[in-house]
Parts: sequence; C-alpha cells; structure tokens
Amino acid sequence: MKKLLLLFATMVTLNAKSQTSVYHPFPDSSATWNYHSSQFLCSPFGGTIDSYYSIMINGDTLINGQIYHNLWTPFVMNIINGTCTPWIIAGYQGAIREDTAIRKVYYVPPSNNTEQLLYDFNMQVGDTVQGIIESWIPQKDTVESIDSVLIGSSYRKRWNINSCYNIYFIEGIGSTYGLFQLSPHCYFDLDNYSLNCFQQNGMSLYPNTTTNCELITGISDVYPEKYLTTVSPNPFRNELRVETSSNELSEIIFYDITSRKIIQQKFINSVSLNTEQLVKGLYLYEVRNNDGLYKKGKVVKN
Repeated sequence: MKKLLLLFATMVTLNAKSQTSVYHPFPDSSATWNYHSSQFLCSPFGGTIDSYYSIMINGDTLINGQIYHNLWTPFVMNIINGTCTPWIIAGYQGAIREDTAIRKVYYVPPSNNTEQLLYDFNMQVGDTVQGIIESWIPQKDTVESIDSVLIGSSYRKRWNINSCYNIYFIEGIGSTYGLFQLSPHCYFDLDNYSLNCFQQNGMSLYPNTTTNCELITGISDVYPEKYLTTVSPNPFRNELRVETSSNELSEIIFYDITSRKIIQQKFINSVSLNTEQLVKGLYLYEVRNNDGLYKKGKVVKN
C-alpha cells in the first residue's frame, strides 16, 4: 500500500512539473486584473486609503514602430480616512508587449514612450529582479524560490521574489503586487498592493475558477464592498477592533515585520483583540474568509 501511495505521489509531482514546462504567454486581449491597494500613513496625521480597481487590456497602439496592448482602468473606488490624496486614478495606465521568444514582457508608462522591462519569465533562483519594478529600491529583490501553481486547469511557473510582502510573479499573469508597481523590498512603511483576481477570455483563473472577477466599472461592481472592513484605531494601544459587513465566518491574521504570525482569530461581523502583549511597532494584517483574502493592511502600536 505504501508503495502505491509513493508511486501516486511521484506521478502527481511529475505531472505538475511536466505542465510547467509548457510556457503560458502573457495575455494580449480580453484580460482583467482586479487589485486592492492600501496607502498607509499617507498624511502626517495617519490617514489611509484603500483603493479597489481593475486593469484591463483595451485595444492596441503603435509606439516606436512596435505594437503594444493598451492598459486601462475604468473606475477606482477609494475609501479614504484622513487627509489623503489617492494615487490610483482611472484612465490610461500605459501599454505592454511580450517577446515570447525570450519570455519577456515590456512596459511603456503613460508619461513617456520609453520601453522598460516589466517581467522576465526566464529567471532562476538567486537572479536579481531587473526592470521597472526595481527601478528605485536600493536593495534589489532576488528570486527566492520557484514552484508551480494551479491556474485554471493547468500548472504555471511561479517566482517568489519578495517574502516580506509575499510577492510572486506568475507566468502569463504577472505580479501579485500590482501589475507594474515598484517593489517595496522589505520596507514595511510603504504601500501595499494585492491581486484579488485575474480573468481571461471571460473565465476567472486566479485565485480559482469560482472567484467573481468582473471588470470594476462602478461602486456596485467592487467585490470587496460586500466585505467592507475596518481595523481601528490606528495607531492602537491595548485593544484593536475589527468590523466587517460580511455575515460569513472570517479570520484576521496578524504578522510582525519578520512575517511571523502572532495573532489568528476567527469571527463573524466583529471582534475585539487584546493587544496588550504586543510590543510597540508596525504590524501587518490580513482578513480572509472562504473566498480568500479580501483585505490587507498595516497598523501601528504606540
């Protein structure tokens, strides 16, 4: 019996590896990425912004003799606390093209016509991440590990390039930290971006095939609105309250700046957490339910 189980496990592993040997090109049409960004301490008074938005491919354009695919954001839902100015705005987001022969994706920002490297899907463990995503961070990210992840009905390669923010590059999808956002390396006072879902040709593929990943064109389209969540006060001292509009079982997880899990609590609607035992400093949190992650953020204990 043990031999049969070992044989089965070996066949599953080999099957997964064989599927990752098939390259999945970047989409050139009919694709939607839905993102959530958290702008943390965006004013001297501790203001925050949570933004929910889509990026879609919207037609082609010719730049310097090359055909690119336009990126467009039709709508941004901003939840603002304090005196903050949103960084994410609707409209043209630049253009991309892929050289499938060398498995690289290039990006032209909205502000100019200069092409820059966006993704290199040839990287190996230990390679330094190059291109626009790393353009201003003094310490460069390197590929920490490579594995595969089930996307739709097939496995795709996945590169872990930043364990501090859990940033992955996924073949044919891109970064889980904003499609073209610069990496924060391990500076925990910077903004956070997370890929809520990815859809191609009308089919949800990430994080699974059952996730609602419709294009966000208005407030009623924003998936997280169903799970509108507040974590307050921020900064906090001896107690932190989590409230959500969801009537489903949710879970909040707290991490310290080394990504060590320190609090994990299930709740429905709301919960008050005793934080007396926590030392002063910065903490990260995630709020999840059966549909997966629907809010990430940062809080400070004074």
